[in-house]
Amino acid sequence: MPNFEEITDRLKARADFKDGIFLFLPKISQFQQKEIVFHNQIHNSEEEIHQLNALRNRYYHDYFKKPLFKLPPKSVILEIGAGSGYDLLPLLKQGYCIIASDISLESIKAIKQKMDSDYPQFKERIVYLAADGQNLPLASAVADACFTVASLHHFENQRDALKEMLRVTSANGLLIMAMEPSRWMMFFTKLFKNKVALRIRDGHSEADETHPGYLKNDLIKLIPPGAKWQLKRVWLTQGFLHYGLEGIYRLFKLKKRIKIPIALEVILLGLDEVLLKIPVINWLNWHWILIIRKNIVE
Repeated sequence: MPNFEEITDRLKARADFKDGIFLFLPKISQFQQKEIVFHNQIHNSEEEIHQLNALRNRYYHDYFKKPLFKLPPKSVILEIGAGSGYDLLPLLKQGYCIIASDISLESIKAIKQKMDSDYPQFKERIVYLAADGQNLPLASAVADACFTVASLHHFENQRDALKEMLRVTSANGLLIMAMEPSRWMMFFTKLFKNKVALRIRDGHSEADETHPGYLKNDLIKLIPPGAKWQLKRVWLTQGFLHYGLEGIYRLFKLKKRIKIPIALEVILLGLDEVLLKIPVINWLNWHWILIIRKNIVE
C-alpha cells in the first residue's frame, strides 16, 4: 500500500495541478459533459436540496460509514462523486487520509474552499481530484476503501466504474455504494418529470432522467466473485415523506423546506426498519446501500 505522499507524487506525474487541485479529464463524452454542467450548478445547494441533515438521511449516512470507522488510523479512503463533501469531515476527524474526487471541478473547488477556510488542520490529509471515476489517474490498490453516495447511477458505464473502484482498492479493501436509487424510486419520481413546477432549475441530470433504478439482482450482479457483501434497503414511509415534503416546497414556492418533528422521524425510521424486512412490501424501498469487502488474497 503506497503512503499518502507516494499517491500525491503519482498524481503530480499524471494529472494537471492548479490551485491545490489535481485535474485529469483527458476525454469527456456528451453524457459526461451534461453531468458536469448540472453538478457544477447544484453543488452549493446539494445538502439543502437533499435535506442531508434530516435524521432520515443522517441515520443511513452514519450506517454506511460504520465499516469505514473500523479501518486503522491513517487509512486511505477514496470518495468518488464527492459532491458537497458532506461525508468527508467525519472521516478526517477520525484520522483518515482522504482523496476527494468528482467529475465536477466546481464541486471540488467548493469542497477545498470550505476545508481550507473552516478546517485547515486537515490540509495534509486530503487530496482534491477532479476526474472521471471510470478513469482515475491513481495506481492500483492505493485505497483501503472506496465509496460513492448516490453516484454509481450517474456513470455512463457503471460496470467500468466498478472495475475502476476495484482496481484502486486494496486486497481485502472496502467498497461502498450508498443511497443508490431503487427501481421503485425512479418509477415514482418519473411520474412527475414533466411537471415544470417541480423543477427548481432549467437543467437536469442526464442520469436521473434516464436511469431505471436498481433491483436487488442488479446490484448483486456487481459483486465480484469471492467478496463478502451486505445489501440494505433504505426508506419506505420515509421516501413518501421526503419526496412529498419536497413536492410541497416546490409547488407552493415556500421560502423554507418543511421540517418535521424529530419524534416523528424516529417513529418512521423504526417503522421502515420493520417493514423493509417483509417480503413484497419491501419492494417499495427507495434506496440501496451495498457494502463489499473484496476478500482477495494476493
